[in-house]
Amino acid sequence: MRSKRFKVGVTSTIVAVLALTVTVSLASSAGTVGSGTASATKSVCGKGTGKKATGTPIKLGGIDMLIPGVDFTTIGKTAKAYFDCVNDNGGISGRPIKYTLYSEQLNPAQEAALARKLIESDKVVGVVGNTSFAECGTNWKYYKSKGYVVIGAGVQAECYSTPSFAEVNSGPRYSNVGAAQALIKAGAKKLAIASPDTISAYADGGPALVAKAAGIPVKIFPTHLPVTDATSQLLQMYQFAGDGGGILIDFTPDTAPAFMKAAEAQGIVDKVLWGSSTPIANTFMSGQFSPEFDGHLWIDNEFSNVDPKVGPDSALMFQVLSKYASKIAPQAFAQMGFLAGKFAVNALLSIKGPITAKSYNIAVKGLKNQKTDILCKPFYVGNLAYHIPNNTNIIVDYKNKNVVVRSGCTDFQAVDKSISQTRVWEKKYHLNGQ
Repeated sequence: MRSKRFKVGVTSTIVAVLALTVTVSLASSAGTVGSGTASATKSVCGKGTGKKATGTPIKLGGIDMLIPGVDFTTIGKTAKAYFDCVNDNGGISGRPIKYTLYSEQLNPAQEAALARKLIESDKVVGVVGNTSFAECGTNWKYYKSKGYVVIGAGVQAECYSTPSFAEVNSGPRYSNVGAAQALIKAGAKKLAIASPDTISAYADGGPALVAKAAGIPVKIFPTHLPVTDATSQLLQMYQFAGDGGGILIDFTPDTAPAFMKAAEAQGIVDKVLWGSSTPIANTFMSGQFSPEFDGHLWIDNEFSNVDPKVGPDSALMFQVLSKYASKIAPQAFAQMGFLAGKFAVNALLSIKGPITAKSYNIAVKGLKNQKTDILCKPFYVGNLAYHIPNNTNIIVDYKNKNVVVRSGCTDFQAVDKSISQTRVWEKKYHLNGQ
């Protein structure tokens, strides 16, 4: 399962400063960012020519949710940053990518209108970078009717149960499953879970099944955003979980701190085992709470650790952010946008002949074995009834204001039949190198 700078205010200022200070030193000291020859140790943007594309633009677009307490526009903005880098490195056979990003306010009518605007008015050949609590459910039938497959980052059930979306992330349900697995393995005898109330039934249902399969009590605490009294809810969760129990929170970095700071204030950080979905797996967050939470966290991370030394794609992401989106801190939401952009470009580069909505979306379906150091296993799409390519995660913790890996790539427990079916398809169609 991540945001831009989240709520406008102090947090956004701090994250912006972090982004500038962390990433600026990683930009290429000479030449164009993303230029050169791709290899096992070097990633480039597109063809890496270092020459600006000047031809007729290729139109792509996306839709991201922006509401009080949650800002998903970081994902689309990072995808655009990657496209800008591609445009400075030859584009797609000399043609630049023009990316249009719209924001929506968790309004189905608005979500439907924006999808139609992108496809029917803006004439985009592909939809890339979408993330929302509800847009998948609103628009999946429309996208299917038009032959579009969205490469984005999912949240709700329809993002992972319809043919219209191929998400680079695992989503909150499966990220929570991974965290629940880790907490139970660490010894939690009870499990209290909290997600935003708009996605709680789906997101919390997965880890609840993990707890029930392990024979431990579980209670779900649907949470309305923005949170106004984190302390009261946290104490209720602690009362249920008890000493040595597990508390699993599923919030973005604009909401999670309220619960974590409440735990510090109430002196219960070391009383329970703390689990979380991916959004807080970054050094910006760890710097706020260390050393109180050091050694007490089991965060499911849907991607590699946010570190330029992990591999060539990770290093390139830091450079792209520094050059083209310096206000965005390196984080999971940035990883999502980077990967969505990268895979969309790979699809475009694979097209032989005219680039149209039809040829692009056929190329998207043709993606398989897309290797990257940011994911545990290669990404793929395929002509499938639904797509859950990111189904193996790592577990991380905080240490000395950094994020450290607790355990390496581990498959999610197959709490849903769709996960079992996904792994059958992966082997049958050789989608991710198996």
